[in-house]
Amino acid sequence: MKDPVIIEPYRDNWPSLFNELRAQIVVEIGSDIHRIDHIGSTAVVGLAAKPIIDIQISVSDLGNIETIISGLASLGYLYLSDNDDLTKRYFREALGT
Repeated sequence: MKDPVIIEPYRDNWPSLFNELRAQIVVEIGSDIHRIDHIGSTAVVGLAAKPIIDIQISVSDLGNIETIISGLASLGYLYLSDNDDLTKRYFREALGT
């Protein structure tokens, strides 16, 4: 059975949580980053959402993906290699974090 989807009222700290995560990501893979954006429903002020901070990291070259995978893994993100969209790579936080 899948986990239930939990929608919570908007939290004022979601933007600051994104900024904390962004700073950690920049430390790990900063030289490979073109831009980092807070995306998804937690990025919309006032919108109820699943309490998950979605982040889009744009890089200029996916040829350096091993460095990015390693850097994000050091922050607890898991690389989901079974993605069919070859223009994107997906990561998620480790379960239980």
